[in-house]
Amino acid sequence: MSYRFTGFLALALATQIAAADMTAITADGRKVLLRDNGTWEFSDKSVSDGGGQHAVLTLEKKFDLARGCRLGLRLTNDLSAQIRSLVLRFTAYKDAQVAFETVSRGYSYIKPTVSQYQEISFRGITCDEITSVAVSAARNCHVGELTKYSASKERCLQLIEVEPSDMLPIAKRASGRD
Repeated sequence: MSYRFTGFLALALATQIAAADMTAITADGRKVLLRDNGTWEFSDKSVSDGGGQHAVLTLEKKFDLARGCRLGLRLTNDLSAQIRSLVLRFTAYKDAQVAFETVSRGYSYIKPTVSQYQEISFRGITCDEITSVAVSAARNCHVGELTKYSASKERCLQLIEVEPSDMLPIAKRASGRD
């Protein structure tokens, strides 16, 4: 009779374990909570929420042009999802408050742990005349759950961190020139 009781107890424990909620990760890095009642939902700690991770923007090069300045920028994807599209806006400031020119540059199809190098050019202002560069984000980013239909400029900007540079002051700014 003790074998029957032990078998019944093992079956009861196995049923409880099988009925527990589970967490799964989708191919694009989103966390999904699978409930024992057959329902599911995206976890609050999905990739699109940042999860403490960022894409890191680094100023690598500065080139003087005839009547202009070119900057070489690298975006490293430290997120756990692919950056399908991320458009950043760069504003060159002349003096502390004068936004001289804004240019946009898109980064696309950057897999996690991989980086992409892009260059931007400011015309009519030399590198020495630029006092700082502000980085803002366009509304159209596509990373994880975020798409051009669900993302805001602020949310897209939260996905990146800008490394300080000795070449030129560069930093994130929530409101760039549109």
